[in-house]
Amino acid sequence: MIEIKKGTEPEGLKELREDSMLSELSPKEMFAELKNPLKAQVIESLRHEQGQLCVYCMSKIPREDKDPGIAGTTIEHFIPIDSLDRGNAELALDYNNLFAVCHGNVKKRTKGVRRIRTKDDLTCDKHRGSTQFRKINPCKKETLQTIFYTLDGRIDASDSDVQFDLVNTLNLNCTSAPLITERKAALDALINEIGKVEEEYLHSYCTEMLNAFMDEKDSKTPYAGILIWYLQTMIAALA
Repeated sequence: MIEIKKGTEPEGLKELREDSMLSELSPKEMFAELKNPLKAQVIESLRHEQGQLCVYCMSKIPREDKDPGIAGTTIEHFIPIDSLDRGNAELALDYNNLFAVCHGNVKKRTKGVRRIRTKDDLTCDKHRGSTQFRKINPCKKETLQTIFYTLDGRIDASDSDVQFDLVNTLNLNCTSAPLITERKAALDALINEIGKVEEEYLHSYCTEMLNAFMDEKDSKTPYAGILIWYLQTMIAALA
């Protein structure tokens, strides 16, 4: 997980939010008013500022292996919509409260039959449900600074609250999802490239690679979080 910098909300969202507030709609009724083509514009805007990655697991959205029967990208409320009331109902359509997420490992097609997964099989917002985060906020870099990874592709954190958010709330180390395997594959590919570099050039190479990943905009590298962590670790060791 890396920091997300929110951009300008799509034209029309503010008007819809204000009209919904004037109509005194409930949070869920307000969000239900977000329909295409505006909804598609919101999703595309969210994907753009997140570099086409799920805000939580950092897989590419939509995933290439998604079940055609479910949406490849959905809208997530950072402050869950189920926790909102009429006093803060505007957050249902507040762009700063919205992120784009993957399908959360909801379904898998097995020999032409779609199998509904249990909660233990779900990830990201699908596992989170309406649970409030203890600490993490993708828009606040300081809440993400204790995140680290292991060489086998698992995500972790030295801060116990952040760790709980990642592992318990979002289930980002789900063993029935491909996340761990895909993180490890991305890291192994990077380590393989680093292994080709002569020792005297390692520091400059890792620094250049780190800057490249950090500077990525619209189309970020899937699982860039583990790659950035590894390069930062390498640079510190080589200093």
